[in-house]
Amino acid sequence: MKDIYKMRARAEVDELGLRERHKIDKFERICSAALQLFSRGGYDRTTLREIAAEAGVALGTLSLYARDKRDLIFLIFNKVMPPLLEQGRRNVEPKKLLVDNMVAFFEPIYLAFSRNITLYRVLLGQIYNGPPTVHVKENNAMRARLAEHIVAIILHAQRSGECSAEGDVNLLADSFYYLHFAWVRIWLSKDKPKVEEAVSKLRELFEQHVKGMRNPGTNKKR
Repeated sequence: MKDIYKMRARAEVDELGLRERHKIDKFERICSAALQLFSRGGYDRTTLREIAAEAGVALGTLSLYARDKRDLIFLIFNKVMPPLLEQGRRNVEPKKLLVDNMVAFFEPIYLAFSRNITLYRVLLGQIYNGPPTVHVKENNAMRARLAEHIVAIILHAQRSGECSAEGDVNLLADSFYYLHFAWVRIWLSKDKPKVEEAVSKLRELFEQHVKGMRNPGTNKKR
């Protein structure tokens, strides 16, 4: 009798594992389909029905993963951005100055965006405050992690004496992020955005910004 219970328990575990694998597989197919179709047709010309068909799932199944088309944008954004932020974090080096580290942190984003302009025009065009869905909440959490990375870069520059320790470091981090976010949207709106121009202009913006953060009398330059 005990063996029967063990076999039943094992079968239930296997079934749960199979369900989870099916769920992950559908998630990946939906993400892949959405990435492909948004990259080809943009936001307005891509429908949820087309995405569901491309992913090989029912429209009702798609709705279990994303509330609507805009929620699907958040889902995709949450999937593609973390590896770029991690690469940026790895690019930061203790010996680099503030501007160099800020540019190094954001550069992977521009490199990725330059390889799929249409997709990232769609993503950035739809990323703004929305209903508190799971994907919106995750996006907010990712934004908080990004801010933590920027804060760490600024704190290092403050400890080294490169810039003033006055002011709210979280507001300083926000100011760098907003400079990046404003510039990347302007850059993506150009007819033929070039990644070299994007990174060069970002450096110029950050250099000008850092001038106001320098300690009086400091001679440190990039």
